[in-house]
Amino acid sequence: MEELLEEKKFEMRAYDKAELALLYCPGRSEETALKTMMRWIRQCEPLMEALDAIGYNCRRHRFLRREVEQIVRHLGEP
Repeated sequence: MEELLEEKKFEMRAYDKAELALLYCPGRSEETALKTMMRWIRQCEPLMEALDAIGYNCRRHRFLRREVEQIVRHLGEP
């Protein structure tokens, strides 16, 4: 029973953008969560610079592990 009550530890790995967005914005629709998270990312200039430096492609539907690492570094763990 205690295992069910524990929060799941965030796993550092590649994520679909919508999947990661829902971790940051639980309880919202996939579309709203994604729009919100992408707005946070765009508004964080140091994060955008870090993503650009590692070759982030905004058209990809997934964040690579190294991109997730930068997002968590700048926005905190979901």
